[in-house]
Amino acid sequence: MYDLWNEFKITPLFNYIWDKAKEAGLYPLYAKSKETMQLFLDHELLEDRAIRIGAIQYEGISTTQKEPHLVNWRFERRLLPEDLKNELEILTSFRRDTNSGPDINPHAQSISFKFEELNEPTKEAIENIVKVISKYIKSVKEK
Repeated sequence: MYDLWNEFKITPLFNYIWDKAKEAGLYPLYAKSKETMQLFLDHELLEDRAIRIGAIQYEGISTTQKEPHLVNWRFERRLLPEDLKNELEILTSFRRDTNSGPDINPHAQSISFKFEELNEPTKEAIENIVKVISKYIKSVKEK
């Protein structure tokens, strides 16, 4: 378990997403920022190079006195392989690609899923993301 800020109420949610990202086949890496964990695709699948595709991030931290209220699992559109991007675009539960404006914005930098608490609907949405990533990684391994 990666306890960045284990005193926060939403840290179990952050850790749950982190574990699920690893289960899907992604490689989380500390981002030299207490509130962010970068996510990479397996370098062995991609000609010995790691590809950063997104991050898991606490949101709401602007000072040490302000507790985060969201966990953002985001994928950067320009860094995603086309097949994976298309599959993630289909998922709409918990989507908030931007902090203002429409929840789903194909022109935003990231495909973002924002979660406030660890409950059954959240777990179901996270599991759907894991299925998409796992399916993509499996297809790449089979090639």
